[in-house]
Amino acid sequence: MAAKKTSLLAFFTDTSPLRSDELIKAVKAKPALAAEVDAATGNTPLHYSCCNGAPLAVVKALLAANAEAARVADSAGNLAIAGAVANGCGADVVKLLLDSHPESIHVRQGQHTLLHSAVSNGQTVEVVQLLLKAWPGAAAERDEQGNAPLHFACGCQASPAVVKALLQACPEAAQWRGEMQRYPLSLCLLCESPPESVRAVRDAYPDAQRATEIVADYQNHGLGLGFKSQSGAPPY
Repeated sequence: MAAKKTSLLAFFTDTSPLRSDELIKAVKAKPALAAEVDAATGNTPLHYSCCNGAPLAVVKALLAANAEAARVADSAGNLAIAGAVANGCGADVVKLLLDSHPESIHVRQGQHTLLHSAVSNGQTVEVVQLLLKAWPGAAAERDEQGNAPLHFACGCQASPAVVKALLQACPEAAQWRGEMQRYPLSLCLLCESPPESVRAVRDAYPDAQRATEIVADYQNHGLGLGFKSQSGAPPY
């Protein structure tokens, strides 16, 4: 029989299987354990849980035991919500974290917002819409290369629903050059985004088709989109 864990951090740092029900039972039995901090990383049990894509029940139990954990930054300066957004936690978890620390919507990793992180890590449209509702202006935030969240979405094959949500929040982002001085339309082609995303980005800024690099980007990277015309002309 496995030894009983006396630390919540041990649920994440040893090699035994991680069970949500056991973690919840442990934190309810001894709520003070939720305030533990890993000396090497600065992570709390909440950080570790969010970075492992924890379900709502786990995050709710940890916050009930230590609500302050939502405001604690680890050694790299990251709040637990950053791990939740980047590692696939559901919209219910992200909402709970935002409700626990509303100011966390403005946290950044370098120049990148939570919205940048969400769209580049395959988050659902529900999480993206939740982040946009909390900070609509995040869709217009750009990094040092000029990338708005739309550029990341196009470059990371985000779902068409995510791309459309970003365009609705900030349609002008389709006109901005970002990575490699490319428009979002070029990034869609370079990274073979879904055809529906290509069309949405094209329609938001048709003049991007006039960019000198667009033909090369299509010829070199856009042929796998699955809707090439019989004439060989770009499918958009």
